[in-house]
Amino acid sequence: MSEHEGEGPAVAPNPAQEAQRARRTVGAFVVGAATVIWWPAFTLGAWGRVFFEQILLLWAAATAALLVVLFRQGGERPRGRVLATLLVPTLWIVGEFVGSAADNPAVTQLVRWFGAIVTVVGLPTLVWVLLRTVRPDLVEAVPARGWAAAAATVGIIAAVSLVLGWLNPHFLQCEDFTISGNSPPPGCTPAP
Repeated sequence: MSEHEGEGPAVAPNPAQEAQRARRTVGAFVVGAATVIWWPAFTLGAWGRVFFEQILLLWAAATAALLVVLFRQGGERPRGRVLATLLVPTLWIVGEFVGSAADNPAVTQLVRWFGAIVTVVGLPTLVWVLLRTVRPDLVEAVPARGWAAAAATVGIIAAVSLVLGWLNPHFLQCEDFTISGNSPPPGCTPAP
């Protein structure tokens, strides 16, 4: 008796099921990326900066992903692009140390903006890199137009969140920020 006897014939994937699986993958990416991007974009609009804990959250997630990618068993070895992407938040931390040592306001501001850009762009990119690394079969099942629509959706969420941050005085009060444990942003509306 052969080792494959009794297993039955291999079943070909149903195209309708594959298409549904691809749509769910895109949907999960959009929800995950939008969930992680809205707050940094909002804080950039409301306070003019991304808070350190958001950047450090990205650093922790990217570093953990880097270690997972480096030490996973089997599969294709990670590409240099993937490794470089996952190292970008660490570059921000190094930049913060260099900026502090330089005692130069221009360098400090440059490092801050680098951190904001790394966070706002990096969080959705991190979700994408993880998805491509962990489940390349699902990513490849989605047509390019599906990923373009997903990226546009996440970009719209980030842009609207940024605008909502700018417009916070029109629909939030200073106390909303204080109660939530945040400092009120400049220009917030006091309670009546």
